[in-house]
Order: sequence, then structure tokens, then C-alpha cells
Amino acid sequence: MEDNLNSSEAFAKALKGFQTSASDKIRLAREAWDRADVILPHKQEFLLEWLCSALVKSSTPSKNPKDASSNVILDLAYWDLLKEMFNGITYSRRRHKKYGSIQPRQQDIKLGMPDSQGPGVLLRVPVIPMFTAVVQKLSPQSTATTDPKATAPKQGKKSKQGAATEQTSSSASSTESPSLQVLESVTNCFEMVSGPLMSEWFQPTLEQYTPLAQATLEALIEITSQTTKITAEKQGVIMKLAQIVLDRFKRLVIIQPNQKKVFSLLAGKMFELMVRARVSIRQIPGVSQELCQDAIGAIMRTGLFHQEHLQEYTAGYTAGKDEKSIQSYHKQLFDQIAAMIKSDHAAEALDVMPVLLKYFVEESRRKQRSLASSGFERGMDSARDTEFAFFKILYVLAKKQLPRIGKDELSESSLDQLILIMNGLNGLLSSVLDLNMYQPSNNEEEDQYVFMSTSFNTINSCLNTAQDLSSGRLQSTSLAGIMTLSQLDDRLLKPHLDSLWPILLKPSPEAMEASLELAKTLLEIYGKSSDLKIFLSSLLSALREYTTQPEQLKQSPLFSRAFLDTIPSNIRSYLPLPQAPTILDIFVTELMTLDNSMEIEDLESLEDAGHKKKRKLNSGKSKEKETGSTIRSAEPIIAIFIQFLKGLRITANQEKQLNKEFQALFNHFLKNIFENLDNSESYQSHRLTPALQLHYTLCKASTQYWKCGMSMEFVMKRLIKTFKDKANWSDAAVLTMNRVVLQHAHLTLCSAEMFDDDLAENCKELVRFTMKTSRLKRLLDDETLLTAPWDGQLEHATGSAFLVASWQIQVNDWLDIVCRFGTKQHMELVAEVIARQFNILADNSTRDSITIHKLNQILLRSANFYEVPNFRPIFAQRILHGLATSISALSESELERQLASTISSFTDVGVSSKDSSALSTPKSTFSDALQMLVQVIQQQSAKSKTKSKSKARSSSSEQGLKLLSLLSIMHLLPLEYFEKFERNIILSTMAVLDYYIQRYLAADQIGTRCLLLERRISNAIMTWRNDAGVLSQDPALLSTLLNYAAWNCSLEYGGKDQDGIGSSMLHTTCSMVEGSCRYYLAQISDQKHSEGAFAHIDTLLSTALGWASDALKASNFTDHSISEPRIKVVIISRICQSFIQYLEFHQHQKSKKSKSKEEHGSSTEAKVDEMWKTVGKLFDTVQARTSERIKKVIAGFGSSPPDGHVEEAQKCMDHFEIFKTLVQYRQLKGETKHSCLDLVPDLFKLAKALVPSMENRSHDVAHLAAILTGYSCEYLASSKAWRASDKPVEKYLQELLVVLVSVSAQKLQEKDMAMLKSSYQSLLSQLSEEHFEMLLQWLLKEGRDIEEESMDELTLVRYLDITFLGAHHTQKRKVRRQISKLLTRLIQIIQSSQSVPVVVGVLDMMAGICSETSFELRSWEIGLVLECITSLMSPATPLLSPSSSTSFGSEDSSNGLTNQDTAKIFTALYHVLINIARFRQEELTTLIPVFTAILQGMFHGFKSLHASIAKKQQGVESLIKSPFMLLSAGVLPESGASGPSVVGDPLPVECAENFARLLTALGSKGVSHTGGSSGNQDSSGGNSFAITTDASKAFGKHAPYILMEYFTIQSSVAASISQQSLRNALVPGLYSLLNLCSDWEREMMMVGLDNTGKTLLKGLYADIAVIVDVIDGPMVHQGSATEHSELLCGKMDFQNL
Repeated sequence: MEDNLNSSEAFAKALKGFQTSASDKIRLAREAWDRADVILPHKQEFLLEWLCSALVKSSTPSKNPKDASSNVILDLAYWDLLKEMFNGITYSRRRHKKYGSIQPRQQDIKLGMPDSQGPGVLLRVPVIPMFTAVVQKLSPQSTATTDPKATAPKQGKKSKQGAATEQTSSSASSTESPSLQVLESVTNCFEMVSGPLMSEWFQPTLEQYTPLAQATLEALIEITSQTTKITAEKQGVIMKLAQIVLDRFKRLVIIQPNQKKVFSLLAGKMFELMVRARVSIRQIPGVSQELCQDAIGAIMRTGLFHQEHLQEYTAGYTAGKDEKSIQSYHKQLFDQIAAMIKSDHAAEALDVMPVLLKYFVEESRRKQRSLASSGFERGMDSARDTEFAFFKILYVLAKKQLPRIGKDELSESSLDQLILIMNGLNGLLSSVLDLNMYQPSNNEEEDQYVFMSTSFNTINSCLNTAQDLSSGRLQSTSLAGIMTLSQLDDRLLKPHLDSLWPILLKPSPEAMEASLELAKTLLEIYGKSSDLKIFLSSLLSALREYTTQPEQLKQSPLFSRAFLDTIPSNIRSYLPLPQAPTILDIFVTELMTLDNSMEIEDLESLEDAGHKKKRKLNSGKSKEKETGSTIRSAEPIIAIFIQFLKGLRITANQEKQLNKEFQALFNHFLKNIFENLDNSESYQSHRLTPALQLHYTLCKASTQYWKCGMSMEFVMKRLIKTFKDKANWSDAAVLTMNRVVLQHAHLTLCSAEMFDDDLAENCKELVRFTMKTSRLKRLLDDETLLTAPWDGQLEHATGSAFLVASWQIQVNDWLDIVCRFGTKQHMELVAEVIARQFNILADNSTRDSITIHKLNQILLRSANFYEVPNFRPIFAQRILHGLATSISALSESELERQLASTISSFTDVGVSSKDSSALSTPKSTFSDALQMLVQVIQQQSAKSKTKSKSKARSSSSEQGLKLLSLLSIMHLLPLEYFEKFERNIILSTMAVLDYYIQRYLAADQIGTRCLLLERRISNAIMTWRNDAGVLSQDPALLSTLLNYAAWNCSLEYGGKDQDGIGSSMLHTTCSMVEGSCRYYLAQISDQKHSEGAFAHIDTLLSTALGWASDALKASNFTDHSISEPRIKVVIISRICQSFIQYLEFHQHQKSKKSKSKEEHGSSTEAKVDEMWKTVGKLFDTVQARTSERIKKVIAGFGSSPPDGHVEEAQKCMDHFEIFKTLVQYRQLKGETKHSCLDLVPDLFKLAKALVPSMENRSHDVAHLAAILTGYSCEYLASSKAWRASDKPVEKYLQELLVVLVSVSAQKLQEKDMAMLKSSYQSLLSQLSEEHFEMLLQWLLKEGRDIEEESMDELTLVRYLDITFLGAHHTQKRKVRRQISKLLTRLIQIIQSSQSVPVVVGVLDMMAGICSETSFELRSWEIGLVLECITSLMSPATPLLSPSSSTSFGSEDSSNGLTNQDTAKIFTALYHVLINIARFRQEELTTLIPVFTAILQGMFHGFKSLHASIAKKQQGVESLIKSPFMLLSAGVLPESGASGPSVVGDPLPVECAENFARLLTALGSKGVSHTGGSSGNQDSSGGNSFAITTDASKAFGKHAPYILMEYFTIQSSVAASISQQSLRNALVPGLYSLLNLCSDWEREMMMVGLDNTGKTLLKGLYADIAVIVDVIDGPMVHQGSATEHSELLCGKMDFQNL
């Protein structure tokens, strides 16, 4: 091999000769390519040309038997070398100046590509065949179908024998498939060779590219049929290659000038491949599949449908010629479609037909738009005719392939073919509907109507065939087609409506969904056309056949909830009110004809003129039913009738008209049923239950019906008495009866003028009847019934579901009536069931069902539940009594039983002086109970010293469940629910439970939850009362509260804190401790309570001192663990914080009373001094132990790599948090030199070490780093290391800023960010002017002097804002020198940022700078601010890019800007402009043109798209024409992946009001500015700020242009300010601007406006004239014109604006 490399001749002979094997050739070529010492003439070009020639030659079989190159096409070594060569060429071209000196990619740098090469070599070998050959290997059958003449230009003529031999050998060698590695290299090579950098010599023609595209489509079809043989990774590589090939082929098709040639190519063999491929690849997931689909669609759209030849598609067919005589070349496409429908690929052909129709119509309409924009006549009618003609051609092509329809002629295969073709026809009809192609006409002889009518007849015949053959699939398909046709033209359906009902009422199981959708569509169609009378009449007529067999309709989709629930909304939306009596008459007539003795002709219509509106019956009564006759069911008719009544909007006037109908219905139908109650099963289900449901609905719809219907006597003597006398009533009848009875009691209570004792007694009797028949007592015997499911259907409310339905009626619907008229036992029953709500867990398997458990959850969350009369005291007594019962059950000793008896006495019911139904005043006092509890605690403490603590008993778990349920309910009840003494009872009971839970319950899931709920309830009442509650009675109670840590960690569940219960309990306990400590400290100055307060404080301090030494040593902070030492450490920290707060308050009060002395007795002063000594000991102990742990952690970080000690530092989280408390205490005590500050430099080093670990660690590490960084910022400047010398100060400051920025860039909690901000402000106040200036310089340079990369934009803006606007008054001079640099830097951020929070932060900073009067800004600096705003007005602003991040905290950035984002940006802009107008008026006079242009652009943010424009999918952006597109981004349509575009809303009214304030401030004449507070404060509070006379005159010259911009917007036909609320909000500002205009300027506006604008201007001027008349008239209103305009704009109609 070395000999061949020494000579160019030997090298070429070795590569091109037959003596060297293929493997040796590639090794020789690789050696020559890699070695720089091998010098050959034109080495790179020669090797590349040889390699491409070898691969191209291998793609075609060789006749020479010695040639072994035919196998190299799948050799990985060849493709890897080619990939490396292409990499070198593309890299060199990317670096060469001829190609723009593109920067190198990262992957090129990693590969070590040389940058000294030239623009690369050129190659004249056609490489397409080698890629084609590889792709053909993926589908062996594709080799035989590829035309060899198309693979390379001018290959020479071959004999037929040679071609046959070549084809045979090719087929034999095509069995081997390329490997994954080969495919990856081929994909990379093709991507590079077809890229833009190699387009200079790679310019294949469409003919050369076609075999590759064809082979790719065949490969896509093949891989989907062999998914089990091809791995997912290989499939993904093939899809990527296919996507690249099809995308390049699409570009060739688009730029091809000869459209006829392209059409012939695509409509030939490639058409079938494209159609099959687009369907085959749907089963492959991923983005490549979507890209391939898009590429195939673009090829079809561009290649098959050219805008200039669209009419030629249908020319021959519309002329009525015979198909055979049509010579148009477009006929080839239709022949291909017809051939595919006849073949095995009919499904793919039918699937693509709607797509082809869509492409044709879209190209046609695009052509019409281009003609309109060019000024030519569009020819809409002819274009619509052409579009429909193309649809007809496709429809007829598919329809011709329908098999003959007949019952005896359809085999199974013919039926499948029929369904397949019908689905394709339905797809075409759906496309016609979606594209709005059909043009309805009143002329039924129009071509489109005739064609659609024929189509309807075809589908209807298929529907009849489906009925004969009992084919559910065909029935479903036919119903779907009928639904589409009915949406196109409802006239097609009306003649066939009656024949559809039997199918819709009893469809096949497969056609259930289609029947339901068709029924909904029919209801909506007839509703919109105001033909509901026809719809309901036809439906009720069809139901007559099922009145004797209603069970056949149980599974009908027309009686499902999905259909019935749509009836009220359609009635409410579409039914004209005058039609309601007519339709009501139809229902009444149908119900009254159910009896055999009644016939329709015997009934007199209500609409006969001159007659009274009543019905005449045979002798006024129905005849007795014959024995054995079948009862006709009213259930289906009443089900529809009830939904109709629910949708009626009955007015007072209409109620009088309908009352006679209602009375006739009651007297001649309902009353007869109620008077002759029969307990037979059929009568109850067919008549009684539906009648009761109808009566209930009628009473809800009309009060007049109830007043004239059943009286109280009728209910008592007829209904109630019959139900009591007879048995065997069905559950459904009982439930409906109870609902009617409770409704009757409610209406009686609401409508009775004199509610006397007799009515009250009758109502009580009604309620007692319902409670007895509800059988709710069973719920007390079996708690599992609380989770028994019910599906909500009345017919299924049996067994346990009956109790669910009864509970819903009695409690959720009519609890107020049950509690008002029911007995105490009734209310106690309800209260007891609700009290057991949380005894058992809810079953998630019944998510879609109704249970009593779910009903109670809804009830407890309802505000009405807590307002039910008479129920509150009983419910509270029941819960408290249950708690007392549990305490009694847990008591063991005699003293405990006495305590339980005392607690039980609190809940005894008696007579109260205030409320007879409330709890009685307790016989025993609360102090007695608490003293007894203290004795129990002391007794147990004495026993625990002699023997071990008793274990929890087996019965404790049962009592724990009861306690958990009761406490869970009490936790939900608001404090306002209880009286004052009831809250005292609760506090005493909770104190007893706190002891009992720790004494008798285990620290498992139940016990810990019980203790948490108990303490939350106590804490809520203590917070409400603002005292210590029962904890102020005796220190022993406080000790019980504090010493729960051992019990909590006694079991694994409490220690691990799996559900977060332990953390919540610790937080609640600390809150109680803090509140109690504050209360004790406040009682020190009170002589009466100071002794008890000192006793409690001593308990707190002694407990904390006892814990401090050992707990701080052993405490470890972990994510999911609550240990006993950690609980003690956190409580110690809260106690220390309470004393620090009191010390701050004490010093503050002392400074106010510096001259007066505190009035304390000598004994009190001594106790106070002793208390502070103890506090000092506590802080000394805490500081010693804390410093010891912190130093240990710091030493570990210094001796080994940080990563191994991050967890150790995390365990000391509580110690680091308590460090600040220690420093605050030392500072308050005046100890300037203390050892705590000596630890700050080490804490800073620890923070630096934690920064690299934040990204890969939990959130707690970031929290710890934020704490340490905050401490460093706040206290580092006070440490000795900071004050040592100047050089370390700069070093510390630079390192501190780096750490601060790094930590701030993390995702921190709000409290951490607030802490860092406060610490940074503290640091600023401690810096000298020199160091402050260094800090400013560093921030303006983004920290590049210290860090390798710049900081995050949001972090930079945040700290720039704090630094520049929060600087001390002595630092303002340094800040003023850097204002210009700052403004320049902010402009750069605005012009590059895609983040809304960053932009809003920059604008807020500029508003603050403009409002700071000490900065003394110059005109050119104000110009920089306005330049920043004008950069936002540019359409090229990064915020308008699709990848811009949305509103604050939003993670979804795929939808771009939202209305909330634009509103935030507008508000920030308003703050900037109003501050400029208020504080920088003199500087603004030279910049008014720019300021005016900004105001003109801001008007466009209030525009809305007109309804006709909003429906369009394309070109909406160009119609808006906004100079401030950023503010109009919320109005632009959001282009989704599917479905129509969603058009947003304009800016909200608040923004319009702010803008009006800005215009009002600019438009006020001759009022000088009187100063104002600095800061970002504006006129949003309601006050208007005027400007000086000079500035007002300058604005007066530009006010007409602002007004003309508004009038121009309002004259637009595409988008204008159309919302009335926005126009009203803007009117005061417009008045002020018009007030600035003189007569000359108003005339100038009249000349420049069109007619619409002139009308608007006149109307605005007329309104101002009215205001002037009001001001100048005799009744002068004190106020400005602006105030008058604001008063006027709320009363006038500004529709013309």
C-alpha cells in the first residue's frame, strides 16, 4: 500500500483498476485522505471524484465479472469517507469570504476542521443515482419499477437483452438492506450535498430527482408494512432522510416553469405513491412524520393545481361531453383516482379526495384575492361554479364505484366496499361544508340544489338498505352523510324528517353516536330557522308508536342526557316567545290523547278565534279504563316536555297567557292521575312518576300554575293519605313524591300571606312524611352507604342508590325546609350523618357517580349551608357532643372520667336566654375544666416517673377515626358559625384533646392528622381573639403544647413526614407559640396579670434553655423528615424571634418616652431584669451551639471538595436561619463587636462553594445559598475582613456581586428574592462613594470584567433598578454621571430581549429615572428614553417573534404574546410618558414630534377586528396596519395546528382610562406644574396633572394629528375601536385634545379627513359645545372642562365615535 501512495500513477491505477479489491481501495483512499505527507496532484478533488464515481457505478450492475464494485453501495467505509469529504468542503465554504465568512459550527470545531482550506473542490459527477440506489434497497420491488433512463443523463442506448439482464441482476442484489449506520451516513451526506453551500455544482433537474423521490415514497410504504422487522431507531433515520428528499423535491416542483410537465409527472405513477405514502406514515410518531406530510401536501398542491389552469380541470365535464371524448391532459388525474378506487388502494384514494378538493378551492380563492388586489375583476360566480364542478367530478368518480344496492345483492365484501365509498363521499361533503362552497338558493331547480338532492336520495337509500340488512356500520355512515347535507341545506331534509325518527329512536348499537349527533344537529337547525314547532310535532308524532312499549326507548340516544340537556339551551336561544303557546298546545294535546277515550278531534284548539281557550271532553271526564287494557305511557312525551319547560323564558305577561294551558293540563290530565292513584308497577312507571316530575317542573316554571293547582288539602287528603294507606310504591314514585311535597311546603311558606298555625302544622306533616319515606335512618347503621354510587338516573335509584337520591332531595335541595318544619330528631339525623363524613375515605372508582360523601363535600363548601335556620346549634352540638363522647371513651382514670363528664356538660341542650334552639350556658365553668385538665396532666407526669408510658389501646384506632371525622368538619366551619361561648367550649375541648391525642393515640396517619386539625382550630380561634386562649390558664398546658416532639417522632410515619403533616403541624405549633409569647410579654406591664405572664414566660425560657444545648447539636434538616431535635430547634428560633420583636417595640416606645420613666413596681422591675438575663443566657447558648455547627461545616468545605459536603451544609439549614436572629439580638443590645460577625466571611466562602451545586441539587440548596448570600450582603461590610484594607474590599465586593447574581438567576421563592433585594439595599447603604461607583461600572458592563459570560437580562434589570433608583442621597451624584450609559444599555436590552418581564422592568426603570428630579436629565437623554419606546414600535422587535416568552411566570411560550402581556407593556409605557409629561416638560418641547408619533401608535392597541375580517384565516395581519404592532399583538389571530384562528381582544378598559388621563394632562391649557413626589407615581389615582403654558402651546400644534389618527382608525373597514367601553374611556382625552385646537386647526382636520372622519369630528365638536354651554350657562358647575367631559361621557351615547 505504501508503494501505491508514493506514485500518483500507481495510486490512480490501484483505485481504478480491477486488481485491487473494494476493501483495499477504500483503505488506500482513507490513508491518502488522512495523511498530510501524501502529496498527490489535486488529491482532494481526485479522491472525491473517484469515491462518487465508485458509488454511482455501484448503483448499476456491471457486466464485467471481475468488477466487484457492485457491493460497495452498502459499504459503511465508503459513506463515512464521503461524509468526511463533504464536511471538509462545507466547512471550507462556510469560512471562505465568497460565501459570507459564516462562523464555524461547534460540531466543526470538535471535529478539528482546518480553516486554511479554500472554497473547496468542484465535482462534475451526478451523485443522485447512488442515493437512489441506497433508498431502493429499502424496498426491493422498487428496483424493477425505476426507469434506468432517468437515473443519469445520456447513459447511451442498451439492447433489450442487456436491459433485461441488468434488471434481473439488480433484483437479485437488492435483497440486502442497508444498515442503520449506513443510513445515518447517507442521510448526513445527502443533507450536505443538497444544502445551500454546495448548490454551485449540485443542481439536479426534476427528471434526475424523480427516481429518488419515487424510491423514497416506495420506501415509506414499505417500512410501514414491515414495522416488526425495522427498529424504531432505523425507522427514525429513514423518516429524516425522506423528509429531506421530499423537501428538496418540493422546491424543484415549485420553481419548475413547465407546469404541464410537472402535472404529467405527478399525476402519473407518482400520484399513487404519494397517496399511499401519506396514509402509511400516519402510524409513525414524531415530527418527521408531520414534515413529510407537509412536503407531500405541498407537492400535490403546487404540482397538480396551478392557478392559471384551474378552469381547464372542469371545462370538458361542465360542457356535457362524454368522458371518452375529453382530451384535456388533466383527465389523467381523474383516471388515476378512478383506477385507485377500483383497486386494493381504494381507502387511500378516498382519503385524499377531500384534500385535493381543499387544495383546489384554496388555490382558486388565492387567485381571486390576487386579482382583487391587482385591480382586476374577480369573477366570483364563475370561480364558485368551477369549485363546485370540481367537487362534482370527484363525487361522481367515487359514486360510480358504488355496488348495486339491494337486499339480496350485497355480499360481505360488497357491503364493506359500500361503507368505504360512502365514508369517502361524506368526507367530500364535509369539505364542502367547511370550505363554504355550497350556495343556497330559493330556486329548487338550481344545479347545486339538484345535485345535493340527488346525493341525499342516494344516502337515504343506503340508510334504508342498512335497515333491511341490519348493518350498524352502514347506518352510522348514512346518518353522518345526512347530518352533513342537512347542515348544507335544511330543505333537503324536511321532506324526509318523519321517516328518520324510527331510525333515530331505535338505532343500531354501532350507530348510537351518529344518531345522537344527527339529532343534536336537527334540533339546532330547526331552532335557528324558527321551525321548532315542526321539529317537535314530528317527534311527538313518532313517539305515539312507543307509548305502549316505552321500554324500547330506554337505550335511545334521543332520551340520553347528552341530547335532553341540549333542548333547554336551544329553546332558550332560538325559540321566539310568541311560538311558545302553540308548541305548548302540541304537548298538552298529545298528553290528553293518551287515554283511549280521548281523541284529537274531540279536542278544541286553543287558537280558534272568538272562542274561549278551553278543551271540551266527552262529558268532562274520561271513561273508566277497561279491565286488562294496556296503559299508554306518558314518560317519553313528558321527558321532552320537561326539557322544553326548562328552556322557556316565561315573562309575567306570557305567564298569564300560558296559565290557561297549564290549568287545562292539570284539570284534564294531571289531576285525573293524582285522584286515581294506582300502585300497580306499570301505572307508577308510565303515568304517576312522569306526572309528578311534570308537576314539579311546572311549579318551578310558573307560580300561577301552583296557586291554581293542587291545594294543601288536596296534597294532604289525596296524595299523602293514599301513599300512607297503600303499599308497594316504587322507589322512583317515592322520590318524585317527596320532591313534590317538599316543593309544595316551600312554595306555601313563600307565598302565604298569612302563615298561620294550621299551615305550619300541615307543612310539618308534609316534611315528616318525606323523612319517613326516605329511609335515611339506615345511614346510621351502615357507614359504607356514604360511598354507595348512583348514576343520577331516576329509574336506577333502587337499593343503596335510593338512599343517595333521598339524601340529595332532603339535604342538598331542601335542607332549609326540612330544618324549618322537621323535628329535632330529623335535624340530629342529618347532623350525625354529616359528622361521619370523614370516617371513611372516598372511593375514586365512583368518580363519575353521585355519592353521599360527594354531596356532603359540596354541602360543606356551600355558603347557604351555614345559613340554614335552626340547624346551626344542633349541628354544632352534635359535633361537640361527638368529641366529648370520644374523650369519655378514651378516659381511663377516675380523674379523667370526671374531666370527660365536665366536657360533656358543655354540650347539654337546654333553654338559653337568647335563643331557645341554641346551646345552653355550661353548668361548669371553663376554668374548672382546665384546672381539672392540669391535675390530669400532673397526675400522669407523676406516674410516668415511676413506670413507662402506657401504650395505645386497640380501641383507640376506632376513636381516632371518629375524632378525625369530627375535627375535619369543624376545621371547615367558619368561626362566624359559632357564638362566643361556643368558641370557648371549642377551645377547652381542643386543649383536652391535645393531651388525649398524645396520651392515647399513636403517631400514625390518623393520630398526626387529628393533632394537626386540633391545633389549627385552636390557632384560628386564638388569632381571632388575639390572645393566648387556654394557654394563659396554666403553664402546664403550655408545656403540653411544646412537648409534642417525642410523641410525633415515636413512630416512623411522624418522623418521615411523608404527607407533609409534620411540617404543617410544626408551623401551626410555632404560630401558637409566637402568639402566646407576644400575649405574655404584653401582659408584663399589667399589674393584675403580670404574675401569670412571668410564670408562662419562665416556662418558655426554661424549656428553650433545656432544649438548646442538645437539640442544636443533633438537629439535621432534611427534605422529608421531621426529627425531634429539629422540632425543638425551630420552636427555639420562634421564641427568640418573639423576644427580638418585643425588644424592638420596647426600644421604640422608650425612644418616644425618653424623658418619662416606665411605671413598674420594684418587684416587677426585678422580674423583668431576671427575664432578660435568662433571655441573654438563651441567646448565648444558642449562639455557642450554632457557631460550633457552622464552623464544623465550614471546616469540612475547606478540607475536601465541596460536592461531598453540600448535604452536610443542607442539614444545618435551621442553624443558618437562626444566625440572623442572633445578629439582630446583638445589634439591638448595642454589642457592636461580637463573634457572630466574625463568621460572615466564612459564610460568604460557603455561599461561593454552593453556587456550582445549585443546578443539580434540590430547591433547598438554592434556598440555603440565598440565605448565605443575603447574610453576606448585609453583614460582610461590618466584619473585620472588610475593614482590613482597600484591596480586600474590592476583592470582596467583586466576588460578592458574582455570587449574588449567580444565586439570583436561580428559580427562587418570592421570600428569598425579597430577602436578597433587602440585603442588597443594605449593602448599598454601607458602600463608600468609590466602591459604589465601581459597582455601577460593573453592572453597566454586565460583569464581563469578572465573569466569562454576561448575567441574565432579568437579573441585570432587577439590580440596575435597585442600584440607580434606590441609591442613597449622597450617591445620587455618582448615579447622575452614569445615566447616559444606563439609558444606552437599556435600549440595547429592549432591542434584543424576547422576555415580557424584562421589557416591563426596563420601562419601569425609565419611568423612575424620569420622575427623579435630582437627576436633572437633558433633552438628548429624554430622547434616548423615547428612542427606546420607538424601538418597541418597530415590527422587527424581538417580542413579536414566535419564541418570545409570555407573561410573568408562564411556561408556555408557543402562543406568543397574550392580551395580558400587551396590557402590562402598555401600562409601563404609560408610566414613562406621564412622568416625562409631568417632570420633564422643558426638555420635552424639542421632542414633541416623536412624542406625538408614539401617542398616535398607542391608539392602535384599542382596535378590534371586525366580525367579517376575523373569520379569515390568512392576511389578517396586513389588514390591521398598525404602526405599533406590539400593542396590537393581542388582537392578531393565533394560528393553531388545527381549527380556526382565535382572534384576541384589544387592550382592556383600564389601559384606555390611563391613556385618556395622559391625553387630558397634555391637553390642559395654561396650568403650571406645582411639583409632586418623586418615584414612579402617576395620575392613575384619579388626579389629572397639567403641563405648563409653553408646553401646552407646543402640543396644541400637534393635537390635530393625534385626533386625525383616531378618526382614521374609526374610518377603517377592517379594524377600529369598536368596543363601547373603550370609546367611553377615551372620550375625556379626546375632548382635551380638541380643546387645544383653534379654528384653523379644526379646518385643517376637516380638509384632511374623509366623509366618515368629518362626521366623527362634527359629532365630537358638538358634544364639546354642549359641555361649554353647561359651563357658561346660569348653572355653573365648579370644575374643569375635563371633569365635565368625564361626567358627560357616562350619560351620552357615543355610538357615532
